[in-house]
Amino acid sequence: MNLERIDRELAVLREGGQSAELVTTADNRPCVLYRDVPTGGTPHGLPPVTDTIVPVPSGYPAPPIDLAALPVGSPFINRVKGGTNSQGIISACGCEWQLASYHPHNGGGGPPWDQTKYGFHTYIDHLIAWLDRL
Repeated sequence: MNLERIDRELAVLREGGQSAELVTTADNRPCVLYRDVPTGGTPHGLPPVTDTIVPVPSGYPAPPIDLAALPVGSPFINRVKGGTNSQGIISACGCEWQLASYHPHNGGGGPPWDQTKYGFHTYIDHLIAWLDRL
């Protein structure tokens, strides 16, 4: 895992006003925690933002970023693509997170993974789209 690259990508997000940080799960798995990701929830009586956590793939950036998790019990879980197909629960930052079967770079609507173009700074676009299509 290339921590220096992740730090640069997170700096790009922060410069654009998106809060994101590298965190570690209870079982020592690195993840990126995106805070206050915009959603399409308002018309449905749901929050306009939510926190989302994304595991850092082993060997990053070679393998694609994959999956996304929402807090267990989130009203978005049953509405987002892949949300009802749980990929497990992770613990981080004092919260339990349910991983959804969301694969934007592997047939899920995004372009094929290209480690020279994409990263955590571009994955936010997929998360926003994911949370908007409710």
